[in-house]
Amino acid sequence: MKHIRKLPDITTELTTQVQNLQCLAAKLAGLIGEFAENCQGSNTLPRELPPALPSNIIPFPSRAGPVFKKAVHPHRGCLLAAPGKPVPGGLTDYRPLLQRDGLILLSWDKRITEMGERYTAYWVTSAGVPRFYASKSLPPEDFPYARPDHKSYAAEDGIEFFGQDAPVYVAHVARELMMDNPRHDELRPIHIQMLKKQGSAVDFTYKYLLKTEKGKNRDALRKRANLAPRRA
Repeated sequence: MKHIRKLPDITTELTTQVQNLQCLAAKLAGLIGEFAENCQGSNTLPRELPPALPSNIIPFPSRAGPVFKKAVHPHRGCLLAAPGKPVPGGLTDYRPLLQRDGLILLSWDKRITEMGERYTAYWVTSAGVPRFYASKSLPPEDFPYARPDHKSYAAEDGIEFFGQDAPVYVAHVARELMMDNPRHDELRPIHIQMLKKQGSAVDFTYKYLLKTEKGKNRDALRKRANLAPRRA
């Protein structure tokens, strides 16, 4: 009797392959951007493609022509860690620390700033309409307590506005659930099942809404302030 593989195992393997292909696509896009830059100001195309040197430019099409957006260094900044797989490079695995009720962790990134290391987490809601959020940029000691702070679609490359420097790296833990994948909505249940298989006890049925959560935090702070003893 032939060995029959379980569907969750097949799904995990396929998801990993999709993530690898998407990472390769990001590398190719970077090379295309470099090629386009080298061709600017010239009426003829070079006989050979430029060598595969590191690039951090990804071209985005527009009516007026290509728009170039700085992105994660495609050769060192794209780290893939699907459920059940180790985080590459021996980096700290923040996955069990950053899952939240009503949310699915998408990625986190690391930056080096004048104040030292800073980390940002990115999520998508696990129930209802997919909404994408990011945390504040936090130091390592505060990062495990990160919560959504604002809407953001920067989970792919960590860049929230034009001209922002790319992070040192972005660790992708749910690459298939990002906005740029047309099937991100329908793939959420599959990813949730993989997380549950890994032992996650998060309430994925909770409908998280940032506006509501911030309102709860404000009410809690007011209540705490009213309970605090007044100074004489």
